[in-house]
Order: sequence, then C-alpha cells, then structure tokens
Amino acid sequence: MQLPDAWYVVASSDEIGKKPVAVDLFSQKFVLWRDSTGTVVMQSDVCPHRSASLSLGEVINNCITCPFHGFVFDTNGLCSFIPETGRPAPNLKLETFNTVERHGFVWLKRGENLPESPPWFDQLNEKLVSYQSIHEWPTHISRCVENQLDYAHLPFVHKRTIGHSVNVLGPRRIDCDEREIKMYVDAENSDIPTIRFIFPNLWLLTIKPEKFFQFIAFVPVAPGVTRLYLRAYQGFFTVPGLASLLGPVFNFSNSIILSEDRQVVLSQRPLDSSTTSDEKLFPSDRAIKFFRELWRLNT
Repeated sequence: MQLPDAWYVVASSDEIGKKPVAVDLFSQKFVLWRDSTGTVVMQSDVCPHRSASLSLGEVINNCITCPFHGFVFDTNGLCSFIPETGRPAPNLKLETFNTVERHGFVWLKRGENLPESPPWFDQLNEKLVSYQSIHEWPTHISRCVENQLDYAHLPFVHKRTIGHSVNVLGPRRIDCDEREIKMYVDAENSDIPTIRFIFPNLWLLTIKPEKFFQFIAFVPVAPGVTRLYLRAYQGFFTVPGLASLLGPVFNFSNSIILSEDRQVVLSQRPLDSSTTSDEKLFPSDRAIKFFRELWRLNT
C-alpha cells in the first residue's frame, strides 16, 4: 500500500491484552500480543509453515503458538519448537516488527529518516481524561483526513448538530509547512489554531483551550478501508468516578456527528483523492489543497 513514511497508530493499548489480537494494516495481516514484561510484540499473522493465522493461537511461556500444528515462535520471530521434530527450526522465521507504546497507542515506524518517537500534541497531557471510540470507514485515508480539514461543510452536513450556527463567509488563516497544517477558525482565540493536523494521520480540534479537545488517529487498513481512533479529551471533570460516567455521553455524541460525515464521505469518488484531477477547489479548501500536495510529494 502506497503511503507516506511516518509513524502510524497500529492499535489502542487497551486492545492488546494477554491473548493474541489480529490487526489488519497496510493491506497486511499482523498479530499483536504482550510478552511476560507487558511489552507489545507485533508479528506477521501468517505462519511461515502453512499460512495459518497465528492470532488464532495462544501465548504460552512468552511465545506464540500456531493453532494449526503447534509451531512455537518467540518474541524475535524465531521458531523455538516444532512438535513433529521435537526441536527448534532456526531457518523458520516469523517477520517481527519494532513498535513503541505511547499516549495509549501502539505505534509502528514505517519508513526511514523519521524521529525516534511518534509525534504528539503537547496539549493532550496526562491531566486530561480521554474517552475513545473506534470507527471503520470503507474509503481511502485521504478522504477521511480531508473531511476533517474542511470547515465549510459544517452548516450543511452538521446542520442538526454542531454546524447550525457556523458562518463560512470570509477568509480563514491557514498555516502550512512540510509537517503540519494549522487552521485558525475561532475568532475568540485567534492565536490558537482551532485545528492542527500532523501529516499524514493525526488531527486535533481545540474546542476549549487547555480543557476540551477532539482527536483522531487515521489508520490505513487497506486502500479502501480506514480505521479512525476518535478520542475526546476533557479537563473539566477529572474526579475518577464522575469522569468515567461521562464516557458514554461523549462517545455517543461523537458517534452521531461522525455518522453525519460518514454518509457524505463514502459517496465521494474516486476513493483516493490523490487520483482525482477534476475537482475544483475553493478558498475554504486551502488546507485540503496543501494536504494533497504533501501526499503527492511523499508517496
């Protein structure tokens, strides 16, 4: 799958427990599991013996066991035991990937010349409480990202929810560089970007500076499938008991709003916006235009 070199979210930390978990990413199949120290192990979900899914197997003695013939693979992907022979098979290797766990996500570095740690938004600190929902859309990651860089759709797509009072008239300040897009939409906080986007896959909406944010990590599952990790971060109610009660409310509200976007975005053709040549962009599409330029330069 053709994508820019970047750090990509693979999964949410709370999705990976004691049992193997299957994850589709970049049109490939992976298995994630935790070793005895709690460290996430990411490997190909295809056994090199007969191509069975290792995610259907078990984690035993710090190794993953194939459900088909019991072949055992360690955290480095080496086959440490074959029941049929009673011995290891040094030449039988399971592809294994280095990951890091930060900010409640498991990340994979895809490409060269990238920072040692995944990028993040400083505003999302440990004092905030977050609530997460996961959504999967059958379209290309570019369409999903562009929807979140488009403020002019708000009074139309979201006229019954968050967009009923949005005025799209007049210019908006947009700052762009090779790493980030910043959009200044809120006149009351003119020095704080309403939207920040770290290319190619991390988006932040500031609703109330220091107190209330919406975050999305866009995960390319396949050319026509994108997973969205949507989180609301809030600092108004942080007492554990009260904060946890608000989770279903935030997630339900976010799901309603995102479903309004989904219906329209899934109607767009072609799925991959970088392949279109006949869309006529307007001033409100400046961030989208720059995103497309970055995408073409980096793929």
